[in-house]
Amino acid sequence: MLKRARLILLFFSCFACGLSLVACHNGAYLAGTEASETEGITVPHMTEQLTDSPSTDSCVPAEEYTVTVASSGDNWWGMGVQYPRLLILSNSQSGENGTILLTFEKLTSGLERERPGYPVYRSTDEGKSWKLVTTVRDNSSLQSEWNPFLFELSRPLGNYPAGTVLLAACSVDGAHSTASAIRLYASTDGGRSFGAPVTVATGGGLENGVWEPFLLQLDDGRLVCFYSDDTGDEYAQRIVYRLSEDGVTFGETVEVVASKFKRERPGMPVVTRLGDGSYFMVYEVVDHRLLEGNPVMYRTSKDGIHWGDPADIGTPIESVDGKALGSAPYAAWTPAGGELGTITVSGTFMRKGKSTTGTDIFISRDMGKTWTTVSHPIPYNSSVDHCGYSNSMMFSSDGAIMYAVNNPQKKDGSKGNIVFARADTTLYLK
Repeated sequence: MLKRARLILLFFSCFACGLSLVACHNGAYLAGTEASETEGITVPHMTEQLTDSPSTDSCVPAEEYTVTVASSGDNWWGMGVQYPRLLILSNSQSGENGTILLTFEKLTSGLERERPGYPVYRSTDEGKSWKLVTTVRDNSSLQSEWNPFLFELSRPLGNYPAGTVLLAACSVDGAHSTASAIRLYASTDGGRSFGAPVTVATGGGLENGVWEPFLLQLDDGRLVCFYSDDTGDEYAQRIVYRLSEDGVTFGETVEVVASKFKRERPGMPVVTRLGDGSYFMVYEVVDHRLLEGNPVMYRTSKDGIHWGDPADIGTPIESVDGKALGSAPYAAWTPAGGELGTITVSGTFMRKGKSTTGTDIFISRDMGKTWTTVSHPIPYNSSVDHCGYSNSMMFSSDGAIMYAVNNPQKKDGSKGNIVFARADTTLYLK
């Protein structure tokens, strides 16, 4: 987590930029409609052709599309919306496989009568239209504000059947100064409603809290919750996990990355499973002692819980032509692209090299040994604070389709939109 950026976000809004909010379609931009925040409203797909189109070299393939799912309010903090996450149902017990769920941070703390929460949108037509079905809120004195992550159980967990949708997120006190907690909410109706949360971990305020959960289910059914931990005095921040056999109680804290140099702050872990069954984790390191710009690092594990020496800060991701990502990464794997498939990694800005789309997507076809880049499917202005912050992607079960989500600015250069894109993997990652 970028602690300093979070502190700034509480008091300042972003500067305007003139970048359009949409990806390229056959040489022209696509504009999505702006969503209503009323639950149950369907957001249609719009294909407005604009004349100021860029080169088709950095375009989503022509048969694909982008859709604006949600828009921020004019008085919301910072970008208004950020940290978007997707989930494609693939273990539904009620015939809903292929349904896409989407959530994000809605930065309204102190600005609205309603307590902040995590909006959950559903799409049953491959992302062409979206419906806001619920807003998930903490039922305690803490507020549901940051770092939502959606996950579907592939096998039973305690009393939860396969297909249960989980939402892990960070709750904080209203002043963001005294308390934080990683909460876990469960849905047995495909994400339409969520039960009361259970607590994975607790911490203090911005200086010593717990943040950025990521969920993984092991082959033996146990649930792993990775998160960033600020609570100790011997480190600035570390990446840890806790295990659960029932989705209700969680075990002891286990370190994954904990630098021996106190200034270094590894955080924002994301894990994807590769074709050989191993696991690939990306994360940022703020205040790296050797590298500038919050470098995106990676490490690997054979079983998802043993990640090597925690004091090893990891390996930076850099392309063969010298480009490198900074801050808030995301990773996904697809079987497309070769014998070993393709690892894809996104970030928030380019710490080395330039991109015509805010950042590039970094791709590796040799299990992370070497990296090349392709343009981001949802262009944005990475020079604006928290524009493109922690954007993410997923692939269809067969790897043929890439789904991406980002928070570029509105056309007028004010607050942000949540924008979804669908791309043919074989064309986009060629």
